[in-house]
Amino acid sequence: MAKKRFGDILVDGGLITDTQLAQALKFGRDNDVKLGQALLDLGFVTEEAVARTLSRQLQIPYVDLNKIVLDPEIVATIPESVARKNKILAIGKRPGEILVALSDPLNIFAIDAASQHLKGTLVPCVAMESLLNAAIDQQYGSMAAMPGAGLAGGEGDESEAVMAINDILIQAVRAEASDIHIEPDVLEVRVRCRVDGLLKNIRSYPMDMHPNLISRIKIMSQLDIGERRKPQDGRIELPISGKEFDIRVSILPLSKGEKVVMRLLDKSKVKINLADLGFEPEQEKIFRDHLAMPHEIILVTGPTGSGKTTTLYGALNKINTPEKNIVTVEDPVEYELTGVNQVQVNLKANLTFVSSLRSILRQDPDIVMIGEIRDVETAEIAIQAALTGHLVLSTLHTNDSCGAVARLIDMGIPPFLIASSLGLVLAQRLPRRLCPACKELQDITPSIAELFPGKPLEDIVIYRPKGCNQCENTGFRGRTAIYEILELSKEIEKLIMEQASSREIARQAAREGFQNLRQAGLVKVLNGVTSLDEILRLSLEHKE
Repeated sequence: MAKKRFGDILVDGGLITDTQLAQALKFGRDNDVKLGQALLDLGFVTEEAVARTLSRQLQIPYVDLNKIVLDPEIVATIPESVARKNKILAIGKRPGEILVALSDPLNIFAIDAASQHLKGTLVPCVAMESLLNAAIDQQYGSMAAMPGAGLAGGEGDESEAVMAINDILIQAVRAEASDIHIEPDVLEVRVRCRVDGLLKNIRSYPMDMHPNLISRIKIMSQLDIGERRKPQDGRIELPISGKEFDIRVSILPLSKGEKVVMRLLDKSKVKINLADLGFEPEQEKIFRDHLAMPHEIILVTGPTGSGKTTTLYGALNKINTPEKNIVTVEDPVEYELTGVNQVQVNLKANLTFVSSLRSILRQDPDIVMIGEIRDVETAEIAIQAALTGHLVLSTLHTNDSCGAVARLIDMGIPPFLIASSLGLVLAQRLPRRLCPACKELQDITPSIAELFPGKPLEDIVIYRPKGCNQCENTGFRGRTAIYEILELSKEIEKLIMEQASSREIARQAAREGFQNLRQAGLVKVLNGVTSLDEILRLSLEHKE
Protein backbone atom coordinates (compact mmCIF):
# COMPACT_ATOMS: atom_id res chain seq x y z
CA MET A 1 0.00 0.00 0.00
CA ALA A 2 2.85 2.39 0.83
CA LYS A 3 4.31 2.35 -2.69
CA LYS A 4 1.54 4.53 -4.11
CA ARG A 5 1.40 8.17 -3.04
CA PHE A 6 -1.73 9.70 -1.56
CA GLY A 7 -2.09 12.35 -4.26
CA ASP A 8 -1.68 9.82 -7.07
CA ILE A 9 -4.45 7.69 -5.57
CA LEU A 10 -6.83 10.67 -5.58
CA VAL A 11 -5.95 11.48 -9.19
CA ASP A 12 -6.34 7.85 -10.28
CA GLY A 13 -9.68 7.73 -8.50
CA GLY A 14 -10.91 10.76 -10.46
CA LEU A 15 -11.33 12.84 -7.33
CA ILE A 16 -8.93 15.62 -8.36
CA THR A 17 -7.01 16.64 -11.48
CA ASP A 18 -3.22 16.82 -11.87
CA THR A 19 -3.51 20.62 -11.84
CA GLN A 20 -5.45 20.58 -8.55
CA LEU A 21 -2.89 18.20 -7.07
CA ALA A 22 -0.06 20.56 -7.99
CA GLN A 23 -1.95 23.54 -6.51
CA ALA A 24 -2.64 21.63 -3.30
CA LEU A 25 0.98 20.53 -2.95
CA LYS A 26 2.13 24.14 -3.30
CA PHE A 27 -0.56 25.31 -0.85
CA GLY A 28 0.63 22.69 1.64
CA ARG A 29 4.26 23.77 1.38
CA ASP A 30 3.38 27.42 1.74
CA ASN A 31 1.09 26.89 4.75
CA ASP A 32 2.85 23.93 6.36
CA VAL A 33 -0.14 21.58 6.18
CA LYS A 34 -0.50 18.02 4.87
CA LEU A 35 -1.86 17.36 1.40
CA GLY A 36 -5.20 16.10 2.67
CA GLN A 37 -5.79 19.24 4.71
CA ALA A 38 -4.65 21.41 1.79
CA LEU A 39 -7.20 19.78 -0.52
CA LEU A 40 -9.92 20.35 2.05
CA ASP A 41 -8.90 23.98 2.63
CA LEU A 42 -8.94 24.64 -1.12
CA GLY A 43 -12.39 23.05 -1.42
CA PHE A 44 -11.24 20.50 -4.01
CA VAL A 45 -12.58 17.51 -2.06
CA THR A 46 -14.77 16.55 0.86
CA GLU A 47 -13.46 14.51 3.76
CA GLU A 48 -15.86 11.64 3.04
CA ALA A 49 -14.94 11.58 -0.65
CA VAL A 50 -11.24 11.28 0.25
CA ALA A 51 -11.92 8.42 2.66
CA ARG A 52 -14.15 6.52 0.23
CA THR A 53 -11.67 6.97 -2.62
CA LEU A 54 -8.85 5.62 -0.47
CA SER A 55 -11.03 2.66 0.41
CA ARG A 56 -11.85 1.93 -3.23
CA GLN A 57 -8.34 2.40 -4.61
CA LEU A 58 -6.58 0.47 -1.84
CA GLN A 59 -9.35 -2.16 -1.67
CA ILE A 60 -9.77 -1.92 2.08
CA PRO A 61 -13.07 -1.35 3.93
CA TYR A 62 -14.54 2.08 4.57
CA VAL A 63 -16.23 2.52 7.95
CA ASP A 64 -18.64 5.27 8.99
CA LEU A 65 -17.95 5.73 12.70
CA ASN A 66 -21.34 7.40 13.11
CA LYS A 67 -23.03 4.12 12.24
CA ILE A 68 -21.28 1.57 14.41
CA VAL A 69 -21.29 0.79 18.12
CA LEU A 70 -17.86 0.37 19.65
CA ASP A 71 -17.00 -2.08 22.40
CA PRO A 72 -14.70 -0.43 25.00
CA GLU A 73 -12.96 -3.75 25.66
CA ILE A 74 -11.89 -3.92 22.01
CA VAL A 75 -10.99 -0.20 21.91
CA ALA A 76 -8.78 -0.64 24.98
CA THR A 77 -6.55 -3.15 23.17
CA ILE A 78 -4.73 -0.10 21.78
CA PRO A 79 -3.39 2.18 24.56
CA GLU A 80 -4.74 5.71 24.55
CA SER A 81 -1.33 7.27 23.92
CA VAL A 82 -0.82 5.12 20.83
CA ALA A 83 -4.34 5.80 19.55
CA ARG A 84 -4.06 9.58 19.94
CA LYS A 85 -0.54 9.88 18.55
CA ASN A 86 -1.23 7.75 15.50
CA LYS A 87 -4.95 8.53 15.06
CA ILE A 88 -5.89 4.87 15.08
CA LEU A 89 -8.76 3.08 16.82
CA ALA A 90 -9.62 -0.61 17.37
CA ILE A 91 -13.24 -1.02 16.27
CA GLY A 92 -13.99 -4.74 15.97
CA LYS A 93 -12.77 -8.28 16.26
CA ARG A 94 -12.94 -11.43 14.13
CA PRO A 95 -11.23 -14.78 14.77
CA GLY A 96 -7.50 -14.05 14.66
CA GLU A 97 -8.05 -10.46 13.46
CA ILE A 98 -8.50 -6.98 14.94
CA LEU A 99 -10.24 -4.33 12.82
CA VAL A 100 -8.78 -0.84 13.23
CA ALA A 101 -9.89 2.49 11.81
CA LEU A 102 -7.44 5.13 10.63
CA SER A 103 -7.74 8.09 8.29
CA ASP A 104 -4.43 7.40 6.53
CA PRO A 105 -4.08 3.68 5.78
CA LEU A 106 -0.72 4.40 4.12
CA ASN A 107 0.76 5.37 7.50
CA ILE A 108 2.86 2.27 8.16
CA PHE A 109 4.25 3.80 11.36
CA ALA A 110 0.75 3.98 12.86
CA ILE A 111 0.02 0.41 11.80
CA ASP A 112 3.31 -0.85 13.27
CA ALA A 113 2.75 1.01 16.54
CA ALA A 114 -0.75 -0.44 16.99
CA SER A 115 0.23 -3.96 15.89
CA GLN A 116 2.65 -4.27 18.80
CA HIS A 117 -0.31 -4.23 21.22
CA LEU A 118 -2.70 -6.50 19.34
CA LYS A 119 -3.19 -10.23 19.74
CA GLY A 120 -4.15 -10.93 16.17
CA THR A 121 -3.63 -9.67 12.64
CA LEU A 122 -4.38 -5.97 12.16
CA VAL A 123 -6.99 -5.33 9.46
CA PRO A 124 -7.05 -1.62 8.46
CA CYS A 125 -10.26 0.26 7.68
CA VAL A 126 -10.54 3.82 6.35
CA ALA A 127 -12.46 6.39 8.40
CA MET A 128 -12.97 10.15 8.19
CA GLU A 129 -10.39 11.91 10.36
CA SER A 130 -12.91 14.19 12.06
CA LEU A 131 -15.07 11.25 13.14
CA LEU A 132 -11.98 9.29 14.14
CA ASN A 133 -10.74 12.10 16.39
CA ALA A 134 -14.18 12.50 17.95
CA ALA A 135 -14.47 8.76 18.56
CA ILE A 136 -11.03 8.62 20.18
CA ASP A 137 -11.97 11.53 22.46
CA GLN A 138 -15.30 9.94 23.30
CA GLN A 139 -13.95 6.44 23.93
CA TYR A 140 -10.86 7.16 25.97
CA GLY A 141 -12.42 10.16 27.68
CA SER A 142 -15.42 8.18 28.90
CA MET A 143 -13.86 4.83 29.80
CA ALA A 144 -13.01 5.68 33.36
CA ALA A 145 -16.36 7.27 34.12
CA MET A 146 -18.63 4.94 32.18
CA PRO A 147 -17.47 1.50 31.05
CA GLY A 148 -19.06 0.54 27.79
CA ALA A 149 -19.63 4.11 26.59
CA GLY A 150 -20.29 4.64 22.91
CA LEU A 151 -18.79 6.78 20.22
CA ALA A 152 -19.08 10.40 19.38
CA GLY A 153 -22.38 12.09 18.90
CA GLY A 154 -23.53 15.58 19.73
CA GLU A 155 -22.74 17.76 22.71
CA GLY A 156 -23.95 17.70 26.31
CA ASP A 157 -27.18 15.81 26.88
CA GLU A 158 -27.25 14.48 23.32
CA SER A 159 -23.75 13.04 23.66
CA GLU A 160 -24.72 11.48 26.98
CA ALA A 161 -27.71 9.80 25.28
CA VAL A 162 -25.46 8.47 22.50
CA MET A 163 -23.13 6.97 25.10
CA ALA A 164 -26.05 5.49 27.03
CA ILE A 165 -27.69 3.81 24.02
CA ASN A 166 -24.37 2.39 22.83
CA ASP A 167 -23.69 1.12 26.33
CA ILE A 168 -27.12 -0.56 26.46
CA LEU A 169 -26.55 -2.24 23.09
CA ILE A 170 -23.11 -3.54 24.06
CA GLN A 171 -24.36 -4.87 27.39
CA ALA A 172 -27.30 -6.59 25.68
CA VAL A 173 -25.05 -8.25 23.10
CA ARG A 174 -22.67 -9.49 25.80
CA ALA A 175 -25.61 -10.98 27.68
CA GLU A 176 -26.89 -12.57 24.43
CA ALA A 177 -30.23 -10.82 24.94
CA SER A 178 -33.00 -11.21 22.37
CA ASP A 179 -34.82 -7.95 23.23
CA ILE A 180 -34.17 -4.62 24.93
CA HIS A 181 -36.98 -2.71 26.70
CA ILE A 182 -36.50 1.00 27.44
CA GLU A 183 -39.51 2.25 29.38
CA PRO A 184 -40.38 5.38 31.36
CA ASP A 185 -41.37 4.88 34.99
CA VAL A 186 -42.45 7.37 37.64
CA LEU A 187 -38.98 8.48 38.70
CA GLU A 188 -36.60 6.87 36.22
CA VAL A 189 -36.13 5.27 32.81
CA ARG A 190 -35.90 1.52 33.28
CA VAL A 191 -33.86 -0.65 30.89
CA ARG A 192 -34.50 -4.39 30.80
CA CYS A 193 -33.15 -7.18 28.61
CA ARG A 194 -34.77 -10.48 27.76
CA VAL A 195 -32.15 -13.15 28.32
CA ASP A 196 -33.06 -16.82 27.87
CA GLY A 197 -36.72 -15.84 27.69
CA LEU A 198 -36.89 -13.83 30.94
CA LEU A 199 -36.68 -10.06 31.42
CA LYS A 200 -34.18 -8.61 33.88
CA ASN A 201 -33.20 -5.08 34.83
CA ILE A 202 -29.79 -3.98 33.56
CA ARG A 203 -29.80 -0.18 34.00
CA SER A 204 -31.78 2.86 34.97
CA TYR A 205 -31.44 6.51 33.98
CA PRO A 206 -32.93 9.78 35.29
CA MET A 207 -36.27 10.66 33.71
CA ASP A 208 -34.84 13.88 32.29
CA MET A 209 -32.72 11.72 29.94
CA HIS A 210 -35.79 10.00 28.49
CA PRO A 211 -36.47 12.42 25.58
CA ASN A 212 -32.85 12.29 24.41
CA LEU A 213 -32.68 8.50 24.69
CA ILE A 214 -35.81 8.13 22.57
CA SER A 215 -34.61 10.73 20.05
CA ARG A 216 -31.29 8.95 19.67
CA ILE A 217 -33.04 5.67 18.87
CA LYS A 218 -35.36 7.41 16.41
CA ILE A 219 -32.39 8.96 14.63
CA MET A 220 -30.63 5.60 14.39
CA SER A 221 -33.75 3.89 13.02
CA GLN A 222 -34.71 6.82 10.72
CA LEU A 223 -38.04 7.52 12.43
CA ASP A 224 -39.91 10.82 12.92
CA ILE A 225 -38.36 12.54 15.94
CA GLY A 226 -41.28 14.96 16.26
CA GLU A 227 -43.98 12.25 16.33
CA ARG A 228 -44.73 11.27 19.94
CA ARG A 229 -48.43 10.35 19.79
CA LYS A 230 -48.40 7.42 17.36
CA PRO A 231 -46.60 4.06 17.40
CA GLN A 232 -43.62 3.82 15.05
CA ASP A 233 -41.61 0.88 13.75
CA GLY A 234 -38.08 1.07 12.37
CA ARG A 235 -34.91 -0.84 11.76
CA ILE A 236 -31.20 -0.40 12.49
CA GLU A 237 -28.37 -2.31 10.83
CA LEU A 238 -25.02 -1.93 12.54
CA PRO A 239 -22.03 -3.87 13.86
CA ILE A 240 -21.73 -4.35 17.63
CA SER A 241 -18.61 -5.88 19.16
CA GLY A 242 -17.51 -7.12 15.75
CA LYS A 243 -20.84 -8.80 14.87
CA GLU A 244 -23.43 -7.61 12.35
CA PHE A 245 -26.86 -7.02 13.90
CA ASP A 246 -30.26 -6.27 12.42
CA ILE A 247 -32.25 -4.46 15.12
CA ARG A 248 -36.04 -4.13 14.88
CA VAL A 249 -37.33 -1.07 16.72
CA SER A 250 -40.87 -0.61 18.02
CA ILE A 251 -41.93 2.63 19.74
CA LEU A 252 -45.21 2.78 21.67
CA PRO A 253 -46.64 5.95 23.31
CA LEU A 254 -47.53 5.41 26.99
CA SER A 255 -49.11 7.76 29.49
CA LYS A 256 -45.65 8.49 30.97
CA GLY A 257 -43.86 8.79 27.64
CA GLU A 258 -42.69 6.57 24.81
CA LYS A 259 -41.51 3.00 25.35
CA VAL A 260 -38.98 1.37 23.02
CA VAL A 261 -38.50 -2.33 22.38
CA MET A 262 -35.54 -3.38 20.25
CA ARG A 263 -35.23 -6.96 18.97
CA LEU A 264 -31.61 -8.00 18.32
CA LEU A 265 -31.04 -10.32 15.37
CA ASP A 266 -27.48 -11.58 14.99
CA LYS A 267 -26.83 -12.04 11.26
CA SER A 268 -24.08 -14.57 11.99
CA LYS A 269 -26.75 -16.98 13.23
CA VAL A 270 -28.59 -17.20 9.92
CA LYS A 271 -27.22 -20.68 9.13
CA ILE A 272 -29.46 -22.53 11.56
CA ASN A 273 -28.93 -26.29 11.58
CA LEU A 274 -31.83 -28.59 12.46
CA ALA A 275 -29.49 -30.76 14.50
CA ASP A 276 -28.70 -27.79 16.77
CA LEU A 277 -32.30 -26.87 17.60
CA GLY A 278 -33.06 -29.52 20.22
CA PHE A 279 -34.86 -32.28 18.31
CA GLU A 280 -34.55 -35.78 19.70
CA PRO A 281 -33.20 -38.16 16.99
CA GLU A 282 -36.59 -39.75 16.21
CA GLN A 283 -38.31 -36.35 16.13
CA GLU A 284 -35.71 -34.96 13.73
CA LYS A 285 -36.13 -37.97 11.42
CA ILE A 286 -39.92 -37.45 11.27
CA PHE A 287 -39.48 -33.75 10.53
CA ARG A 288 -36.87 -34.38 7.82
CA ASP A 289 -39.09 -37.03 6.20
CA HIS A 290 -42.00 -34.57 5.94
CA LEU A 291 -39.72 -31.82 4.59
CA ALA A 292 -39.06 -34.18 1.68
CA MET A 293 -42.79 -34.46 0.91
CA PRO A 294 -43.70 -32.71 -2.36
CA HIS A 295 -47.07 -31.36 -1.26
CA GLU A 296 -48.48 -30.85 2.22
CA ILE A 297 -48.65 -28.24 4.96
CA ILE A 298 -46.25 -28.33 7.90
CA LEU A 299 -47.31 -26.09 10.78
CA VAL A 300 -45.17 -24.95 13.70
CA THR A 301 -47.22 -23.79 16.69
CA GLY A 302 -46.61 -22.15 20.02
CA PRO A 303 -46.90 -18.77 21.75
CA THR A 304 -44.89 -15.68 20.81
CA GLY A 305 -41.22 -16.16 21.60
CA SER A 306 -41.26 -19.94 21.47
CA GLY A 307 -38.84 -20.14 18.53
CA LYS A 308 -41.27 -20.98 15.71
CA THR A 309 -39.53 -18.83 13.09
CA THR A 310 -36.11 -20.22 14.04
CA THR A 311 -37.41 -23.75 13.43
CA LEU A 312 -38.80 -22.74 10.03
CA TYR A 313 -35.50 -21.12 9.05
CA GLY A 314 -33.71 -24.28 10.10
CA ALA A 315 -36.07 -26.23 7.84
CA LEU A 316 -35.45 -23.86 4.92
CA ASN A 317 -31.68 -24.18 5.36
CA LYS A 318 -32.07 -27.95 5.23
CA ILE A 319 -34.10 -28.04 1.99
CA ASN A 320 -32.55 -25.02 0.24
CA THR A 321 -30.87 -26.30 -2.93
CA PRO A 322 -30.35 -24.74 -6.39
CA GLU A 323 -32.97 -27.12 -7.82
CA LYS A 324 -35.77 -25.66 -5.67
CA ASN A 325 -37.56 -22.34 -5.94
CA ILE A 326 -38.27 -21.29 -2.36
CA VAL A 327 -40.40 -18.19 -1.74
CA THR A 328 -41.36 -16.77 1.65
CA VAL A 329 -43.76 -14.06 2.77
CA GLU A 330 -42.90 -12.70 6.20
CA ASP A 331 -43.77 -9.89 8.57
CA PRO A 332 -41.03 -9.02 9.22
CA VAL A 333 -38.21 -10.77 7.35
CA GLU A 334 -36.07 -11.63 10.37
CA TYR A 335 -32.99 -12.99 8.59
CA GLU A 336 -31.94 -12.74 4.96
CA LEU A 337 -31.36 -16.24 3.59
CA THR A 338 -29.07 -16.81 0.60
CA GLY A 339 -30.87 -18.52 -2.26
CA VAL A 340 -34.35 -17.87 -0.83
CA ASN A 341 -36.79 -15.34 -2.33
CA GLN A 342 -38.18 -13.42 0.64
CA VAL A 343 -41.17 -11.06 0.51
CA GLN A 344 -41.64 -8.45 3.23
CA VAL A 345 -45.28 -7.66 4.04
CA ASN A 346 -46.01 -3.94 3.53
CA LEU A 347 -49.52 -2.95 4.57
CA LYS A 348 -49.09 0.64 3.34
CA ALA A 349 -48.44 -0.68 -0.16
CA ASN A 350 -51.27 -3.24 0.21
CA LEU A 351 -48.67 -6.02 0.13
CA THR A 352 -50.40 -8.39 2.57
CA PHE A 353 -49.98 -12.11 3.20
CA VAL A 354 -52.95 -12.78 0.93
CA SER A 355 -51.92 -10.53 -1.98
CA SER A 356 -48.32 -11.75 -1.75
CA LEU A 357 -49.33 -15.40 -1.76
CA ARG A 358 -51.52 -14.97 -4.83
CA SER A 359 -48.54 -13.52 -6.69
CA ILE A 360 -46.10 -16.08 -5.27
CA LEU A 361 -48.14 -18.96 -6.66
CA ARG A 362 -47.65 -17.46 -10.13
CA GLN A 363 -43.86 -17.51 -9.59
CA ASP A 364 -43.50 -21.29 -10.10
CA PRO A 365 -42.52 -22.06 -6.48
CA ASP A 366 -41.62 -25.50 -5.14
CA ILE A 367 -41.72 -24.49 -1.49
CA VAL A 368 -43.69 -21.66 0.11
CA MET A 369 -43.06 -20.39 3.63
CA ILE A 370 -45.75 -18.19 5.21
CA GLY A 371 -44.62 -16.30 8.31
CA GLU A 372 -47.96 -16.82 10.04
CA ILE A 373 -51.47 -17.97 9.17
CA ARG A 374 -53.61 -15.24 10.72
CA ASP A 375 -56.90 -15.39 8.86
CA VAL A 376 -59.14 -17.61 6.74
CA GLU A 377 -57.96 -16.15 3.42
CA THR A 378 -54.32 -16.92 4.15
CA ALA A 379 -55.25 -20.41 5.37
CA GLU A 380 -57.32 -21.11 2.25
CA ILE A 381 -54.49 -20.10 -0.10
CA ALA A 382 -51.99 -22.18 1.91
CA ILE A 383 -54.26 -25.23 1.62
CA GLN A 384 -54.82 -24.72 -2.10
CA ALA A 385 -51.06 -24.39 -2.58
CA ALA A 386 -50.49 -27.71 -0.80
CA LEU A 387 -53.26 -29.42 -2.77
CA THR A 388 -51.75 -28.23 -6.06
CA GLY A 389 -48.31 -29.68 -5.43
CA HIS A 390 -46.41 -27.29 -3.15
CA LEU A 391 -44.75 -27.88 0.20
CA VAL A 392 -46.06 -25.16 2.53
CA LEU A 393 -44.42 -24.20 5.82
CA SER A 394 -46.09 -21.83 8.27
CA THR A 395 -46.76 -20.97 11.92
CA LEU A 396 -49.99 -20.82 13.89
CA HIS A 397 -50.69 -19.40 17.33
CA THR A 398 -51.97 -22.38 19.31
CA ASN A 399 -50.69 -23.79 22.58
CA ASP A 400 -50.22 -27.35 21.35
CA SER A 401 -50.14 -29.37 18.15
CA CYS A 402 -53.56 -30.97 18.52
CA GLY A 403 -55.15 -27.55 18.94
CA ALA A 404 -54.02 -26.48 15.47
CA VAL A 405 -56.87 -28.44 13.85
CA ALA A 406 -59.49 -26.76 16.03
CA ARG A 407 -57.94 -23.36 15.28
CA LEU A 408 -58.22 -23.91 11.52
CA ILE A 409 -61.83 -25.10 11.87
CA ASP A 410 -62.62 -22.00 13.97
CA MET A 411 -61.23 -19.89 11.11
CA GLY A 412 -63.80 -21.47 8.82
CA ILE A 413 -61.71 -24.07 6.97
CA PRO A 414 -63.76 -27.17 6.06
CA PRO A 415 -62.47 -30.27 7.92
CA PHE A 416 -62.06 -32.30 4.71
CA LEU A 417 -59.60 -29.68 3.37
CA ILE A 418 -57.59 -29.80 6.60
CA ALA A 419 -57.45 -33.60 6.50
CA SER A 420 -56.40 -33.54 2.84
CA SER A 421 -53.60 -30.98 3.11
CA LEU A 422 -52.17 -30.99 6.64
CA GLY A 423 -49.25 -33.40 7.04
CA LEU A 424 -47.42 -32.49 10.23
CA VAL A 425 -47.88 -30.15 13.21
CA LEU A 426 -45.09 -29.23 15.63
CA ALA A 427 -45.62 -27.49 18.96
CA GLN A 428 -42.59 -26.15 20.77
CA ARG A 429 -41.27 -24.32 23.81
CA LEU A 430 -37.82 -22.99 24.75
CA PRO A 431 -36.73 -24.11 28.23
CA ARG A 432 -33.52 -22.71 29.65
CA ARG A 433 -30.42 -24.92 29.66
CA LEU A 434 -28.83 -25.72 33.00
CA CYS A 435 -25.40 -24.17 33.45
CA PRO A 436 -22.99 -27.09 33.02
CA ALA A 437 -20.50 -25.48 35.40
CA CYS A 438 -22.74 -25.41 38.48
CA LYS A 439 -25.78 -27.68 38.03
CA GLU A 440 -26.28 -29.99 41.01
CA LEU A 441 -28.14 -33.23 41.69
CA GLN A 442 -31.73 -32.92 42.86
CA ASP A 443 -33.22 -35.18 45.50
CA ILE A 444 -36.00 -37.44 44.19
CA THR A 445 -39.22 -37.15 46.21
CA PRO A 446 -42.25 -39.42 45.74
CA SER A 447 -44.09 -36.66 43.85
CA ILE A 448 -41.14 -36.30 41.45
CA ALA A 449 -40.95 -40.06 40.96
CA GLU A 450 -44.62 -40.08 39.90
CA LEU A 451 -43.67 -37.95 36.89
CA PHE A 452 -41.53 -40.81 35.54
CA PRO A 453 -43.91 -43.80 35.60
CA GLY A 454 -42.34 -47.20 35.04
CA LYS A 455 -38.83 -45.93 35.77
CA PRO A 456 -37.04 -47.41 38.82
CA LEU A 457 -36.27 -44.82 41.48
CA GLU A 458 -32.52 -45.48 41.29
CA ASP A 459 -32.55 -44.68 37.55
CA ILE A 460 -34.07 -41.23 38.02
CA VAL A 461 -31.12 -38.82 38.03
CA ILE A 462 -32.00 -35.17 37.49
CA TYR A 463 -30.32 -31.84 38.13
CA ARG A 464 -31.35 -28.43 39.40
CA PRO A 465 -29.85 -24.94 39.01
CA LYS A 466 -27.39 -23.58 41.54
CA GLY A 467 -25.76 -20.42 40.17
CA CYS A 468 -22.18 -19.33 39.60
CA ASN A 469 -20.14 -16.54 38.01
CA GLN A 470 -20.38 -18.15 34.56
CA CYS A 471 -24.21 -17.92 34.52
CA GLU A 472 -24.56 -14.68 36.53
CA ASN A 473 -25.90 -16.79 39.41
CA THR A 474 -29.04 -17.79 37.51
CA GLY A 475 -28.14 -21.46 37.17
CA PHE A 476 -28.96 -21.36 33.45
CA ARG A 477 -27.03 -20.59 30.26
CA GLY A 478 -28.80 -20.45 26.90
CA ARG A 479 -31.93 -22.28 25.79
CA THR A 480 -32.91 -25.49 24.03
CA ALA A 481 -36.18 -26.53 22.40
CA ILE A 482 -38.72 -29.19 23.27
CA TYR A 483 -41.10 -30.44 20.59
CA GLU A 484 -44.29 -32.41 20.31
CA ILE A 485 -44.88 -33.73 16.81
CA LEU A 486 -48.30 -34.71 15.49
CA GLU A 487 -48.31 -36.77 12.31
CA LEU A 488 -51.70 -37.03 10.62
CA SER A 489 -52.40 -40.75 10.36
CA LYS A 490 -55.49 -42.16 8.60
CA GLU A 491 -57.22 -42.49 11.98
CA ILE A 492 -56.49 -38.87 12.90
CA GLU A 493 -57.64 -37.67 9.47
CA LYS A 494 -60.89 -39.55 10.09
CA LEU A 495 -61.32 -37.82 13.47
CA ILE A 496 -60.76 -34.45 11.79
CA MET A 497 -63.46 -35.23 9.22
CA GLU A 498 -65.79 -36.05 12.12
CA GLN A 499 -64.87 -32.72 13.78
CA ALA A 500 -63.53 -34.49 16.87
CA SER A 501 -62.21 -32.36 19.73
CA SER A 502 -58.52 -31.65 20.33
CA ARG A 503 -58.70 -33.95 23.33
CA GLU A 504 -59.94 -36.86 21.19
CA ILE A 505 -57.22 -36.24 18.62
CA ALA A 506 -54.61 -36.19 21.41
CA ARG A 507 -55.88 -39.52 22.78
CA GLN A 508 -55.62 -41.17 19.36
CA ALA A 509 -52.17 -39.68 18.81
CA ALA A 510 -51.05 -41.05 22.19
CA ARG A 511 -52.17 -44.51 21.14
CA GLU A 512 -49.92 -44.10 18.09
CA GLY A 513 -46.86 -43.14 20.18
CA PHE A 514 -47.33 -39.35 20.27
CA GLN A 515 -45.19 -37.60 22.90
CA ASN A 516 -46.60 -34.36 24.29
CA LEU A 517 -44.64 -31.29 25.38
CA ARG A 518 -44.36 -32.35 28.99
CA GLN A 519 -43.16 -35.82 28.07
CA ALA A 520 -40.63 -34.34 25.61
CA GLY A 521 -39.46 -31.97 28.35
CA LEU A 522 -39.02 -34.78 30.87
CA VAL A 523 -36.66 -36.48 28.40
CA LYS A 524 -34.51 -33.32 28.49
CA VAL A 525 -34.65 -33.41 32.31
CA LEU A 526 -33.40 -37.01 32.44
CA ASN A 527 -30.65 -36.08 29.96
CA GLY A 528 -29.45 -33.34 32.32
CA VAL A 529 -30.17 -30.57 29.80
CA THR A 530 -32.72 -28.63 31.85
CA SER A 531 -34.46 -28.71 35.23
CA LEU A 532 -37.78 -30.21 36.24
CA ASP A 533 -39.12 -26.87 37.46
CA GLU A 534 -38.29 -25.29 34.10
CA ILE A 535 -40.29 -27.93 32.21
CA LEU A 536 -43.23 -27.68 34.61
CA ARG A 537 -43.14 -23.90 34.12
CA LEU A 538 -43.31 -24.13 30.33
CA SER A 539 -45.13 -27.28 29.27
CA LEU A 540 -48.79 -28.22 29.35
CA GLU A 541 -50.67 -31.00 31.03
CA HIS A 542 -51.37 -34.00 28.82
CA LYS A 543 -54.96 -33.95 27.58
CA GLU A 544 -56.88 -37.02 28.76
